[in-house]
Amino acid sequence: MRKTFLSSIALCLAALTVQAQVAEPARDAAQRPSFSPVKVEKAASVVMPKRVRAMASAELQAAFSVQGASSQKTVWSENFDQGSDGWTLANDADNYVKWSLKSKGFSEIESSDVQSLFVEGPYQVYRRAIAHATSAAVAVPTNGTFHAYVKYSESFNDYAVLTLSVSTDDFATSTELWNSAMESGHTGTIWHKVEADIAAFAGKNVKFRFTYGPGLNDTFKTGGYMSDFAIDGLAVKGVASVEGVNVATGEVVKFADLSQGAPVKWQWAFPGGTPATSTEQNPQVFYKEDGTYDVTLTVIDAQGAKSTVTRNGFVTVTGKAPVARILPPATFREASTRLPLVAPLAPVQYADASTGFPTQWNWTFTGASPATSTQECPKVSYEYLHKQTATLEVANSHGKSTDQVDVTAEYQAVINNIMPGDVPITYSLGEGTFPGSNRMGITEYGERFSKPSRPLVVYGAYVYFVTNKATSVADQIQSIGVHLRESENGLPGKKLESAWWSTFELETGGSTLVGTEFEFPPTVVNDEFWFTVDGIPEWNDSCNVSFAMAKFRTEGNTAYMLKKGKWVPLTGYFEGGEGGQTSFYIFPMVAHSVITTLPVGIDEIKVPATAGTVEQQIYSVYGYKDPVVDANWCRIMSKPNGLTLDTLKIAYDALPEGMKSRTATITLTDGFDTLTLKVTQKAEKHYDVSDVTLMVNMILGTVPEDKEYDFNGDGRVDVSDVTSIINIILAQ
Repeated sequence: MRKTFLSSIALCLAALTVQAQVAEPARDAAQRPSFSPVKVEKAASVVMPKRVRAMASAELQAAFSVQGASSQKTVWSENFDQGSDGWTLANDADNYVKWSLKSKGFSEIESSDVQSLFVEGPYQVYRRAIAHATSAAVAVPTNGTFHAYVKYSESFNDYAVLTLSVSTDDFATSTELWNSAMESGHTGTIWHKVEADIAAFAGKNVKFRFTYGPGLNDTFKTGGYMSDFAIDGLAVKGVASVEGVNVATGEVVKFADLSQGAPVKWQWAFPGGTPATSTEQNPQVFYKEDGTYDVTLTVIDAQGAKSTVTRNGFVTVTGKAPVARILPPATFREASTRLPLVAPLAPVQYADASTGFPTQWNWTFTGASPATSTQECPKVSYEYLHKQTATLEVANSHGKSTDQVDVTAEYQAVINNIMPGDVPITYSLGEGTFPGSNRMGITEYGERFSKPSRPLVVYGAYVYFVTNKATSVADQIQSIGVHLRESENGLPGKKLESAWWSTFELETGGSTLVGTEFEFPPTVVNDEFWFTVDGIPEWNDSCNVSFAMAKFRTEGNTAYMLKKGKWVPLTGYFEGGEGGQTSFYIFPMVAHSVITTLPVGIDEIKVPATAGTVEQQIYSVYGYKDPVVDANWCRIMSKPNGLTLDTLKIAYDALPEGMKSRTATITLTDGFDTLTLKVTQKAEKHYDVSDVTLMVNMILGTVPEDKEYDFNGDGRVDVSDVTSIINIILAQ
C-alpha cells in the first residue's frame, strides 16, 4: 500500500528540463565573446455649495481652493491695444534698441488684437545694447501668477535674451521670473506662452520689467543685437474659491491656501489621496480610486493659534478603465532583432507600467518559469533562449486591457536603443552636422541605457560614423573618445572606461554603415549607464565628422547632448512639441553574468538536525570562486570544477541539544554577480494527521500560512507541501 501511495505521489511531480544545463567550460571574462558589428543601411542626410465646518480665532481663518482655469481671477491685464500708458519704455542711450507698438500677429491668439509691444535690436554687433520696459505698480493677490505671450525665435538667443523680472523697490533689487533662453524645442519665430509663480509677493505692490539684454554668446554682457521680441497678453491672476473640483483618477489637484491672517504652518488631510497628508502651503495630490473625498486644512500662526476648515465632498473622482503597458526587465534592445534583451536562466523582473490604476494583473510568459503570475511585478526565469513573449491583462471596476511584448533571452549580444522602423540619418545644420562637427557649443553626445535585467559585462561599443572628412593634419589626428559612464541623477556621471581613435581611423562604409569598434577591458554594470562620444573636431569647410542617429520620432528619446556645458535631452530641441526624440547609433558589446541555483529560484536548503551532507547544483557562465560560509558548523566539501555546471557539496554538523534552529549563509560570486544560499537546520518534529489537516486549512485560507510547512521553499504552502508532509509521516 505504501508503495502504491508513493507511486501515485511521484506521478504528480514534474521534472524541469533546462536547456542551459549542459556543462561546458566556464567563460573567462577577459576573453571577450566574438561580437560582429550589425549591418546598418544608411539613409540620406536631411535639413532640419458644500457643508463647511470651521473653528477660527478672530484674526486667523483657514480657507483653501484649487489652482486651475475654473478658479482663476484676473486682477490686472495689459494687451497694449490702447497704447502703453503706465509703462516706462527706456531705449538705450544711443537708440540702437528701440521699443514701439506694432501689429505682430497676436490675432492668432486673440482675434481682436490690435497691436503688441515690440522691441527691435540693431544688426551690427558693435551697436549691441540693453533696454528696459517697466510696468506701473500692480497689487499681487494670494497665490498670484503672471501670464504673458512673447514672440521670438529661439535660434537668436545667442545674440539677445529677453528677461522678465519683478521688484518691490523700483528695481533697486529684483527677482528674475523668466527669460527667453529657458525655452527650447520650437522652430521658427512663434508666440511662446509664459507663466510665472509670484505667490511669494502676495499682498505687495510690484512692478514688472522686460529687459532686452546680452545673448548667450556675449561673455562680456555688453548687450543684445540681431534678435527682436513682441510682447502681448499680459495678466496677473489670483485664485478664487470654488465649490469643489471634479477630476479623473491620477489627475493632479493643485491646492491653494487662501487662509486669512498670518499662518506659518499648514496641516492638510486628504483621505483617499496621495499623499494623504501634507505640511506644504500649496500641496499637489492625486487620487487612485473613484469616490467623493473630504479635504481638511489646519493653519497655525506664530502665536500658536489654530484655525481648521473641512470641506466635505470637495473632491469628486471618476475612475476609468486601465490601459495595459508592460515594462520589460531591461529596455535596451538586441541589435539584430531590435527586441528588448533579458538574461536567460537567472530571475529577471517585469514591471507593470499600466495607467488607470488597475487592481488585477494576469501575466503569461513563453519559455519562462513560472509561466503565469497574478503579481503586479513578477519575477521569471527564462529556460529557453531567443525570442519569447510576455502578455499582461490588467483590470479594475471600469474595464480591462491587454498588452504584449516580445523579448529575447541571450547570454551575449550587441545592444542599442534603436526601435523597429528606425533608420540612420544625420542632419545638416547652418553651423555644422548633427550629431557631429558643429559651431553650436555642442561638445559631447550621450546615449542612456536602462538598468540591465542582470549584471552586464561591457566590453566596449560600436559607433556608426557617417563622415570623417578632415583636411588639416590637426583634425585628422584629433582623438575621438567613447566613454562608458555611470548615471548620476539621470545624466552622464563618472567615467568607468574609455577608448579612442583618431579621425582618419574612423570607419564609415558606403551605402551600408560600418561600426567603428571602441574596445576596453571588461567592466561590469548593474544600473542605468551611459555611453558618450567626445573629441569631435569643430566644423569648417574642410572638416566634417558625423555619426548616425535614428530619424526623429515621437517617443523613446535616449539621446542627450552637452551644449554649452549642460546636458540636455534631444526631446523637442530641433522639432517642436513632443517630437524630436531619437537614439544615437551607439551599440555596446555586452554579456550577461548569470550565476544561479538549479532548479532556478532555490535560495534555502533545509537540512535535518542530524549531521550529514547535501548537494546543490550551481550554474555560472563565468564559473565561480571558492564559496564563503559564515558559520563553522556548515562547510563546503567541493572545489569549483571550472565548468558552467557544478555541484556544490555541503556538510553540516548535528544541531546541538536544546537548540531549535540555526541558519548558515553561503555566498558565491563570479566576480560580477553574487548568489547567496541559506542552509537552515531545525530540530526534528513528529508530524501526524493533524498537521495535514492544518495545511489543508492553510491552503483554503481559513488559517494563516505557517512557513514551517513550506517544505519545498517556494514561499507558499500548497498541494506539493502536503505531498511532502505525507511522505515524512510515512517515513517516520
